[in-house]
This record gives sequence, C-alpha cells and structure tokens, in this order.
Amino acid sequence: MSFRHVLMIGVAAAGLASCGATPRPLPTAELQQSWQGAPDGAKIVEVAPKAWWLDFDDPVLAKLIDMAQTRNLDLRLAESRVMEARALRKGARAELFPELTGAAGAERARQHLTAANAGQTRTSNTFGLSLGAAWEADLFGRLRSEARAANADLLASESDRDAVRLTLLAEVARTYMEFRLYQAQAVLAEKNADAQAGTVRITRARFNQGMGSRLDLERTVAQLAQTRATVPQAREQAESARYRLVLLLATRPEDLAALVPEQGAMPDANALVVLAAPTQVIALRPDVRAAERRLLAAAERVKAAEALRYPQITLSGLLGVESDRIGELFNPGTRIWSAGASLLQPLFDFGRIRANIDAADARQEQAYLSYELTVRTALQEAQTAIILYTQGVIRQKELGNAVEAARKAADLAHRQYQEGTLGLLEVLDSERTLYDAETDWTSATADVSMRLVSVYQTMGVVPPAAPPG
Repeated sequence: MSFRHVLMIGVAAAGLASCGATPRPLPTAELQQSWQGAPDGAKIVEVAPKAWWLDFDDPVLAKLIDMAQTRNLDLRLAESRVMEARALRKGARAELFPELTGAAGAERARQHLTAANAGQTRTSNTFGLSLGAAWEADLFGRLRSEARAANADLLASESDRDAVRLTLLAEVARTYMEFRLYQAQAVLAEKNADAQAGTVRITRARFNQGMGSRLDLERTVAQLAQTRATVPQAREQAESARYRLVLLLATRPEDLAALVPEQGAMPDANALVVLAAPTQVIALRPDVRAAERRLLAAAERVKAAEALRYPQITLSGLLGVESDRIGELFNPGTRIWSAGASLLQPLFDFGRIRANIDAADARQEQAYLSYELTVRTALQEAQTAIILYTQGVIRQKELGNAVEAARKAADLAHRQYQEGTLGLLEVLDSERTLYDAETDWTSATADVSMRLVSVYQTMGVVPPAAPPG
C-alpha cells in the first residue's frame, strides 16, 4: 500500500469522526522510523510537551519567554485569526437550523372609487404582526459538510497559532543567546587586548633600552589595534540582538534593559539524551496538524460541491395577526397563517456545478500534496537539527581542548620571551592562536545551546498555551 493510500484512508476515517473532535495523527508507514546521527546515549521515547526553556536554568530567559507569549504581535494576530475562524464555524453551524424572523408593519393607503362615485376617495389602514420561519432540509448533507469544513478550518487556524507560538519561543531563546554571545565576545576581546597591551609595554621598554627593534614594536601595536577593533563590532551585534528582542516582545528598550542585565552567563543545558520518535514528531508539530486539518476541510468541501447537484428543499411558514385598526390586532378573526415548501432542482447550468466540483477536487489534491510536503519537511528539519546538534557538541569539546592547549602555549611563550629565549613573533602568534581558539569556543558553546533550541522547535516540543484570561 502506497504512502498516499495510507494517508487517504486515515483522512477518510478522521472525516467520519465527530466534527468537534481533534483528528488523530495520520499513519506514516513509508516514512523514516528512526533518526540518524543522534547523540551517544540518546533514547527514543514518548516525549511529553514541556517548557523546554526551563532546562537552561536561566531566570531571565524564562521571563522573556513569558513576556513574549503575552505581548508578541504576531502571536496576537494569529489569535485574532482563530477568533475569526471560530465565528465562521458558528455561522456555518447556524445554517443547519431554521431562521426565525419577526415583522411588524403599518400601511395607510388612499384609493379612488369606481366611476359611479367619480371624484371620491377612500383611505384605509392596515396593521400587522407576524412571525416567520424558513428552514432548508439538508437531505443531501451540503450544510453539514460546510459545517464540518468550517470546524476543520478552525482547528487548522488554532494549529497555525500554535506554530507561530512555537517559532516565537525558539526565536526569543536564540536571540537572547546571541545577545549573550556577543557580550561574551566583547569581554573576551577586551581581556585579550589587556594581555596584548602588556606585551606592547614590554616590547616598548626593550625598544627604548635598545634591546628590541622598531619592527617588533609595530607588530605588537598592530595586533593590539586589531583585537581592540573587534570590541565595537561585538557591541554593535549585541545591540542588534537587543533590539530584535524589543520587537519580539513588543516592548520598549528601557523596559527590556530593566529586565535583562548587561552581564550574564550563556544559557546552557545538559546534553540531549531524549528524542521523540519520527511518528511522534508528526503528531507534535502544529504545522503538520494544520495541513492535516486543511485536507479534511477540502474533502468536506468536495462533498458540499457535489450536493449542489441534488434538489434543495426549503420549508417556510408564517403566523401572525392583521387588522385595519391597531387596537383590534389581537381580536378573534385577525389571525393569519401560511405554510409552504419549495424545491429547487438544477436542470441545465452549462457545466457550472461540474466546474465547481472539479475545482473542489483540485483544491483537495493541493491540500493532500501540501500535507505530504509538510510531513516530509518536518522530518527533514528534525533530522537535520539532530545532526547539527550532535556535531556541534563534538566541535565544542574539541575547541575546549584547543583552548587549554593554546593557553598553556601562550603562557610558555611569554615566559620564554621574558627570559630572552624566544622571539617576539612566536609570542604574537601564540597570543593570536589563543584569542582565536577562545573566540571559536565561545561561539561553539552558544551554537550548541541554539542548536538544542532548534531540536526542540523542529520536534514541536512546547506545552499547551494557557487559555486566554
């Protein structure tokens, strides 16, 4: 059985369920059942939705996440679309019930009498109250299909909102980590500049004593200037990340400054040891759920289009009172009533109904293709995030080893230079190597944390949103 057939069977089964129930994740028999390149010791288990950002044990990050969930404009816009879809579902369901109307009227008319009484007129009054009802008997399920499609649209809109929320939380976390990374890089550059300034002082003293060359002095000054030049670059990148947070949180810079200290450690979490299975990722990802529900809505709209080929039966009735005097409206003999039924059967419409059915079929095919593409994209993103995280951890560890070795080499070079057994060029090279290694390790540490965030995001791990209060 092909993947397409498996999916369509699942869609048909979900379509037979109650329109108020959330559809179950569809089978994915032909998709990958395990991950490649997972971290050593990682376990594939049933992952429960959770507030993953708490794993980083950073109170500032937790506050930013909470603030974003209440203030972010994209999320509030998505919630407004949910409210719109909920109203449309209510309207579609209302079509299943009779429409009751009340009417009140008053009329005054003047009439010319017959030729025998030429020139004479008569004025008459008419007053009335009535209650009317009309109901389309949904014998062929058109209105029920429209109601089920509207319900699927609502569920898709809710999933779209959840997808916006998932993306928002990950973006806030990554942006905050970038902010801390650039701050750390600025501090690291300042620390290395201080160390290199010491080398400049030693070299200048030797030059003044006639023990060193102008070339050595200019080399140390040039290297110090290059290191100091990286400080404003890191500062501007930190400020750029800060103002992205201002936008994401829909707040003011001064309010964010009160919330985020200027100095802080890089958020870090323990190595990832628990992964969701591919089939569970499909169940967790809100974008997959949204595509699935749009496929259900498209299937229901095909049924509604096909129902237009059959008769539409409408029942109507009216009950009221009518009199020429308003004070006698409720007297015996003023009551009026009517009842009727109408049948509308398309006979020849030059292919209009057939065209609508074909268009609905095409939209259903598009919804199916969109669903399958979304499923496969979700798995590809999760698989890529896992590999990137695993390799990032390995890189971070190796760079940590490089930093330790470079630090020892720099210490040895400084001692030997002061003792006169090593040239200045080797000292400068050891300082540059240490600075590069520390910078790379700092970036790798932040990168591991951001890649872990991407793993959570691509797996759809996020707790349910709190109901609006």
